[in-house]
Amino acid sequence: MGGFREKLMRFMYGRYGTDHLYYFMFAIWLILAVVGLIVRHPVFYIIGIVVMVLMIMRSMSKNIAQRRKENQFFLKFFNPVKREVLLLKDRIRDIRTARYRRCRHCKALIKLPKVTGKHTVRCPKCGEKFDVHIIF
Repeated sequence: MGGFREKLMRFMYGRYGTDHLYYFMFAIWLILAVVGLIVRHPVFYIIGIVVMVLMIMRSMSKNIAQRRKENQFFLKFFNPVKREVLLLKDRIRDIRTARYRRCRHCKALIKLPKVTGKHTVRCPKCGEKFDVHIIF
């Protein structure tokens, strides 16, 4: 078994491998495969194969600079979306105990205790005071 591992390592030497875009494409492929099994339409099968071929071509590529550039371009758009999804998850988790508000001056996100009414809050980042109104 050690011989196979060594051959695989030699084969992959100088190739790009996996990155965030690869894992995202893998998730898309997995979703397409599951939906294709449920719907049984050839479009999902064809798109899934195209995504899989692109995944494999990117991971086996020796043009490392171009693959890095593609991954950086992907991350430029994916990271803000990921940040908003994680914030939404936190908001849902804390819905009984806290509210989130943005500072009007520096746009920092502030977690406030859930106390209904009008309050004056000091931003921990910029120190400015502003009024917030928590309805429920």
